[in-house]
Amino acid sequence: MNRQLWIGLLIAVLVVMMLLSNSKVSLIRVVNKQYEVFKNARTNKQSVWDIVCFFGLPLVISALIVFEVPYSVSAQLAGTLTTVFSLVFTILFGFATVIIEKAESNNAKMRQIINETFVSIISSTTLSLLAAIISILLLTIIDEIIVSLLSFVLFFLSFHIVMLLLMIIKRSFVIFCENKD
Repeated sequence: MNRQLWIGLLIAVLVVMMLLSNSKVSLIRVVNKQYEVFKNARTNKQSVWDIVCFFGLPLVISALIVFEVPYSVSAQLAGTLTTVFSLVFTILFGFATVIIEKAESNNAKMRQIINETFVSIISSTTLSLLAAIISILLLTIIDEIIVSLLSFVLFFLSFHIVMLLLMIIKRSFVIFCENKD
């Protein structure tokens, strides 16, 4: 068991190195741009309420579900979530290409909304891919502690993705229905 844990940690470190050290796949700029989306439009300062709603509350809810209820993701639910996140990934990836066409607006405010929506779509797509990978891992891992930790991460990602999707829906409505350019 100890050997498997060390091999698992080694694999995790190598994956993180692989993803962060290559500029072609590094998502640090995407994360920074997504963080910028959580600014108050009037004050141009970071919105504490946005941070609470998009990060704090999903963390608290996920912790309550996994560690207080307690509920961990079962293999059956992990299989279903793999499918769901794969679909979300595919749909959002397609939607990102559609929204690029709207980016050439003459209205500066509309361009900002379109750009922020695009960033949120890319972030949601990336998080959906990560959630699908975690769901696949949950199909094979049987260690109770690791399952609980991965369940916590998966619930957090799920709630965060739902919040991003709701923001994308609202902004898409503004872009496509309220744009009177």
